[in-house]
Amino acid sequence: MNTTEAQPPRSGHALGLICILIGALLAVAVGAIWGQTMWLAAGGPERAVEELEKTARQKERFAEDAQRAGNRKEADRLRAQVPLIEKEIERNEALRREAARRPLGFARGAFELIRFCGDVFLRMLLMIVVPLVLTSMVCGITSLGDMGRMGKVGLWTLAYYLITGAVAVVLGIAMVEIIRPGAGLDDTFAYVSEELLNRRETSVVGTILEVVVGRPDDPAGGLIPKNIVAAAGESNIMATILFSLLFGGALAASGAKGKPAVDFFQAANEAIMKVVRLILFFAPAGIFGLIVTRIVVVGGARGVLDEAHLLGWLVLTVALGLFIHTIVLCLLLWIFGRRNPWRYFAAMARALLTALSTSSSSATLPMTIECAEEAGVSQRSAGFVLPLGATINMDGTALYEAVAAIFIAQAAGVPLGPAALVVIFLTATVAAIGAPGIPEAGLVTLLIVLTAVGLPTAGIGTILAIDWFLDRQRTAVNVFGDAVGAAVIDRWLKK
Repeated sequence: MNTTEAQPPRSGHALGLICILIGALLAVAVGAIWGQTMWLAAGGPERAVEELEKTARQKERFAEDAQRAGNRKEADRLRAQVPLIEKEIERNEALRREAARRPLGFARGAFELIRFCGDVFLRMLLMIVVPLVLTSMVCGITSLGDMGRMGKVGLWTLAYYLITGAVAVVLGIAMVEIIRPGAGLDDTFAYVSEELLNRRETSVVGTILEVVVGRPDDPAGGLIPKNIVAAAGESNIMATILFSLLFGGALAASGAKGKPAVDFFQAANEAIMKVVRLILFFAPAGIFGLIVTRIVVVGGARGVLDEAHLLGWLVLTVALGLFIHTIVLCLLLWIFGRRNPWRYFAAMARALLTALSTSSSSATLPMTIECAEEAGVSQRSAGFVLPLGATINMDGTALYEAVAAIFIAQAAGVPLGPAALVVIFLTATVAAIGAPGIPEAGLVTLLIVLTAVGLPTAGIGTILAIDWFLDRQRTAVNVFGDAVGAAVIDRWLKK
């Protein structure tokens, strides 16, 4: 049996990867050295005071709820946290007064410029996603030929994504039960946004229905929107994919009559890929801006270290689980895709770094498709499998949701039996499929898992401080899982 190897990156692409790495490392250095100064200049203490005040009021409200429920011990624990929060408010007030006395105009201007670079890059990526999905899906489907073959490829793709997602959830449950990161957690400064609290009634059935038909007040939402043009305008990728599947299948069934339209989409896809390459020329500056902005928002190097110290065991559990799952994906690539995992991983490096900086599978999709095609994946496989994977394949998110749910149960002292673990396995697997490829989408779908096993949704507040960091890790694993799926399906198609 012949082995298909991923080709090593060409010199120009290797240079691009080096530039992206330099941009990321420089961003970490700038954030570590100058991050707190820019945080002060950008009004960080004012925002911290506002959030801490809301946290104190929320603790009082939760304490009253616990008191009414007859849980006096929990009520006393929550009230004892309020003085600590007030002390932190005083510290940030002092920082605010210090910032008012210091000349921080240059730091403020530098931060705005850096944030502008990151915002422009992310907007350009999101701008090209819908036309890229439409043209690449149509080209991929029409190249498959008959509808029966398309159906088989779709079923194999869906089966692959479901299996790897289930494996990720099992791995996450095993890791969190072994390490037990939630034992003895200090949740003094945990705050849950009102938007998340208002979604506490979310159920599995309700979420599935919302995924399919959207909310009643949103004609552009759901897998089957009322207005496909409005859905595309709202970057509804799932609806765009469904329309592309139907339209591409219809063109494939039209034979010679549909050939002019097929030629048009092939030409359009080539043109859009050239636009993608132009956008990716700015990737080093964009990734630099996104990483520095995130470090500054959390308070510079001190803020990152404080969050890591508070939730270090959770970070270790998730990171170790994601690393092991990446090894599992490499084994699948080697066994079923017949590719060298190391070379393929290196070929996907630019896409993975983009995923780490944007924390969005959808925003990373243009880079993912380009890297996969450069690695030797055929255009039809990349165009069909990768857009589908960016929407429904969330291995990292599934693993994280299982870990986070059990972590919250451990922190709250709630024992979970085998039945509850089975429910977490099922809901985490299903909820991850419906998670949109946008930053921090896992928090919304995590509510489904918590509700299914009767855990307090307010427990999400304990992980919000570090979620931005974990979100980037799980997005990178999501993207690599998509790429491995494309390579595996591509080999099956070639056979």
